[in-house]
Amino acid sequence: MDKQEIVMNSLEEAQGRNPIEFQFGFFLEDDNDQSFGGSFFWYKTESEMQQVLQNDLIEALSDGERQDIETAKAEVASLIENFKSNTHNNKGSLLDGLNEFLTGLELRLQFIGSFDELCKNKDEWSKYLREEFREELFEDIERFSTKKLQNPIKQNEQEKFAQFVSEYLI
Repeated sequence: MDKQEIVMNSLEEAQGRNPIEFQFGFFLEDDNDQSFGGSFFWYKTESEMQQVLQNDLIEALSDGERQDIETAKAEVASLIENFKSNTHNNKGSLLDGLNEFLTGLELRLQFIGSFDELCKNKDEWSKYLREEFREELFEDIERFSTKKLQNPIKQNEQEKFAQFVSEYLI
């Protein structure tokens, strides 16, 4: 098995994991007009997730020369290091930087962070996902306002939300 196959298998293993057990992840989607698709990838630690973003993802998705792949890895590593070293940055700035880089591969990160952040974030995509979850959960959603559907996930909803997230594919 070559390196790219090993990396692809590792990425496939990260899909469908329980985000309560594997707390840190990202949602990556295909940004190609012809083939929309996306999935969550979950990891035990934030460091492991960052290593996947800067190494495995580039390795799996790049078909360029080895020199180009190493340059790309270095660029992503720099983005992550700058984010980690600047306490004023927020996850949105990291997402923007990574997405600018991923545009050439026709990919987009919609989320990067912890399951807890996904449950509570006020960004539009997290609110959208919580609304999708509650639309599946409740039978009579007409009685709920959009704001209520997008509210943070409560403690008693987390297990069902984790299952929803682990199975969430576009």
